[in-house]
Amino acid sequence: MRHTATGTPDPGPATHPVFAYWLAEAIRLREAYQGPLDDAQANRMACERADDLPGRILWRAGRLAADSGLQQHVQHWAHSARWAAILLLAAACLAGAGTAGTVLAQQDGRINLALALTGLLGLHLLTFTLWLLSRLPGLSGGRGLASLWLWLTRRLARGPDATLAGQALLSLLSRARATQAAMGLVSHALWSAGFLGMLPTLVLLLSTRQYRFHWETTLLPPQAFTHLTHWLGWLPGRFGFPLPPDAGIAASLNEPALSPAVQADWSLWLIGCILAWGLLPRVLALAACAIEWRHRLARLRIDPALPGWIDLRERLAPRHDSLGTDQPAPAQIQRMASAEPQPGPLSGRTAILAHELGPDLDWPPPDLPAHVQDLGRSDGRSDRQRLRAQLDPPPARLLLACDARLTPDRGTLRWFEELHTLCPGMRVACLGGDAGARLAIWQHALAERGIPVVADASGGFRTPEGSRHG
Repeated sequence: MRHTATGTPDPGPATHPVFAYWLAEAIRLREAYQGPLDDAQANRMACERADDLPGRILWRAGRLAADSGLQQHVQHWAHSARWAAILLLAAACLAGAGTAGTVLAQQDGRINLALALTGLLGLHLLTFTLWLLSRLPGLSGGRGLASLWLWLTRRLARGPDATLAGQALLSLLSRARATQAAMGLVSHALWSAGFLGMLPTLVLLLSTRQYRFHWETTLLPPQAFTHLTHWLGWLPGRFGFPLPPDAGIAASLNEPALSPAVQADWSLWLIGCILAWGLLPRVLALAACAIEWRHRLARLRIDPALPGWIDLRERLAPRHDSLGTDQPAPAQIQRMASAEPQPGPLSGRTAILAHELGPDLDWPPPDLPAHVQDLGRSDGRSDRQRLRAQLDPPPARLLLACDARLTPDRGTLRWFEELHTLCPGMRVACLGGDAGARLAIWQHALAERGIPVVADASGGFRTPEGSRHG
C-alpha cells in the first residue's frame, strides 16, 4: 500500500482507496478493545513513506492489519458481503416472479384491477414513501432490506474479528455520513431486482393465458375509476403504453366480458403501471444513492482527533524534534571518555547480536575476528530502538543468537521478522544444549517466516564466514 504526500492512499491496481480507510478504522477499534499493538516498525516505516499525519496513520494501519491477519478478515467480510448481495438479488428476482404469479393466479381468469395493483405495487409504494420521508432534514429512516443483507453477511463471515470488520465498516460510513446512501443502495437494488423478476413473469402470463380485467366497488362512483385510470396511465403513456378508452373503462364495471382489444389495452396498461410506478422510481433512487455514495466516500479523511488516533500524534508526527547536545557538560566528559565507544558504520560488514540469552550462555563469544562487530543484546524496547538506528545502513551479514530453551512468542518472532527485513543477510543461531523439543519449535517458526537457521542447540554456531566460535 502506498500513499501520496496529502495522506490519500495510493492503492495501486489491486486495492480500492476506501479499503485503506476501512483497515484504519478496524485497527483503531481493535486497539481500543484489545490494547495497543506492537507498532514500532510500522510507525518507523509510516514516517518514512508518508509526509503528514493522516497518511502515516493509513500506512501504519495497513502494515499492522497485514501483520496481524486483520486484513484477511476484512477481505473475508467484504467477500461475504458480495455473496450475500448476490444471494439476496437472486431471491428478490424469484420473489417478484412469485408475486406476479400469485396476483394472476385466478381460477376463472377474472382480475380485479384494484387488488392487482395493490398486490404488485402496494408494499413498494409504502416503503418508497417512507424512504423519501427519511431524506427530509431531521429525519432518519430504518435500514429496510439492508438489514437483511447485513444479517446474511454476518452469517457468512463467521470467524475471528468478523464482527470487528462489520463494525468498522458501519463506523466508517457513519463518520462519512454515507450510511443512508449505503443502506438505500442495497434496498433499492433488491427492489429493482424484484421488479425485474416481476415484469417478465407478467408478460409471459398475459401472453399465454386469457384474463378479464374489471373494477369492483360498493361505495365509489364509476367516474372515480375513470379518473384513477387516467391518472395512473399518464406516466406509462409517456413511454408508449396505451390507455383504455373511456368506454372500455366504464364497461369494466359491468359483468359482461370486454372485447379482446380492450382486454389487451388493460394488460399493457397494467404492465406500464408496474414499469413506470415500480421499476422506474427504484432505478432512479438507486442511481441517486450510488451518486451520493461515491460523493461521500470521495471525501473520506482521517480525523486525527478521534480516540485511538489522537494518541499516535507524538509517535507519528512529534511536535518537536530532539536536536541533540551542542557540547556535553564538563561533569559528563570523563564518563563519556570512559564509556564503551559506539560501533562504526556497519555497511558491508559482519555483525553478531544476542537476543534474550540465558545467564549461563556467555556473550559475546571470545576471539571474535576483527571484521565481526558485536552489537550487544536486544532484551527490551530500548535495545530495539537502539538497534533500529544502528542498523541503518544494515550490515552485509548478521548472525542473531537466541536461547533455544525458551519458547518463541509472537513479539519475538515479529522482532526477528523486522530484523530480517532490515538485514536480508541475517541468520539465526539457536543456542542452549538442553533445548529439547523447543528447538524444533524454533526451527519451524523461523522456517515459516523464511529466516535461515544456521545452528542447533549444541552450544556452538558458525559465523556467516564459516569461523566456529564456542
